[in-house]
Amino acid sequence: MKGLILYSSLTGNTKTMAQAIYTNFKKRGLDLDLQEIGHHRPPEDYDYALIGAWIDKAKPNKAALKVIEATRQKNLGLFATLGAMPYSDHGVKVQKNLEELLKGKNSLGTYLCPGKVDPKLLKKMEGFTSKIIPKSIRDQMVQTGKESRYATKEELKEAGDYFFKQVENLKK
Repeated sequence: MKGLILYSSLTGNTKTMAQAIYTNFKKRGLDLDLQEIGHHRPPEDYDYALIGAWIDKAKPNKAALKVIEATRQKNLGLFATLGAMPYSDHGVKVQKNLEELLKGKNSLGTYLCPGKVDPKLLKKMEGFTSKIIPKSIRDQMVQTGKESRYATKEELKEAGDYFFKQVENLKK
């Protein structure tokens, strides 16, 4: 079986996660490619695909979403990084949105890791007026962004282990 790990990364968080999953799989002898969205072969050319995205408004970023929605690959898993913790209210909303995208597929599941918010985005959010976003929501977004962090090595390893189990189940 040949797999594809495909990702879109704005600040490097999702790229790091994709590389960690790829390394985890390669150490276990799996045959797969690691490619960036925009420079990739069609997911349908593979036996399974894992597609990674950064999160924008609780959904995969536009480039990743376009690929996810267009793919005819039936064995599909999704992973993402977000500027909030996966178990937060925002993380739960993201999880539901990813699961919705997998309907009608042989889901290999989803996995979320925290990601450090781009300081430029934080600066931009701080400048939003209440006409754009209510002050209480803006303040919460800024605070969450300031508290954001990179995924730990353990979290990245868990993502690889999780998807490895899913792929192994395809072989049965």
